[in-house]
Amino acid sequence: MTGSRSDPEGAIVTSEIVRRAGAPPIKVDWRLSTRDGLYKISDVIIDGVSMAASERSEFASVIQRSGGQVQGLLAMMRERAAAPASAPYAALPPGMASTLQPR
Repeated sequence: MTGSRSDPEGAIVTSEIVRRAGAPPIKVDWRLSTRDGLYKISDVIIDGVSMAASERSEFASVIQRSGGQVQGLLAMMRERAAAPASAPYAALPPGMASTLQPR
């Protein structure tokens, strides 16, 4: 943890992932909101990219490709949930899996 600050919805905790010598650290912000008196992680922002915003955009794209029908999104989510733990990226849309897999 490198710091924290207040946010209208709760707090933001800042941190860095230290990498191998010579590689710059990766900045990670954890957006926390309070629910039932407890802090819950509501978003993770990696190098300025919000995971929540990215996921909303992906969901909207899937719905659009399904002719505006939510059933396409539900089918994709069911496929992801059914994917074996050994292949967590198998149910992702084409092209997306390669961007998420560790290198």
